[in-house]
Amino acid sequence: MTDLFLILATEDLLTSVQGLADVRGLSPRERARVIIDKCAHPDYKPILQDYFDRAEYECLRKGMGHEPHLLFQAFNMHKNLQENGTMKVTTWE
Repeated sequence: MTDLFLILATEDLLTSVQGLADVRGLSPRERARVIIDKCAHPDYKPILQDYFDRAEYECLRKGMGHEPHLLFQAFNMHKNLQENGTMKVTTWE
């Protein structure tokens, strides 16, 4: 089984099967938190929150915290999808 999600996004609203995130007036980091909380599938919330917390910590430590990313770790989710049929990762390494 593959992981499929329906998402509708506008500039200020994002909706998924899980819920609606109103992100008007929020910074990119605040938007990420709201989207994870309101729209992420419950199976993925801890994975996404862990990724975001790690990215935010590392990027802020380096003075680059506006839109935190750890791309090599994020690509692990896509690699896991290709290899195992799911984006659920057990480790970021």
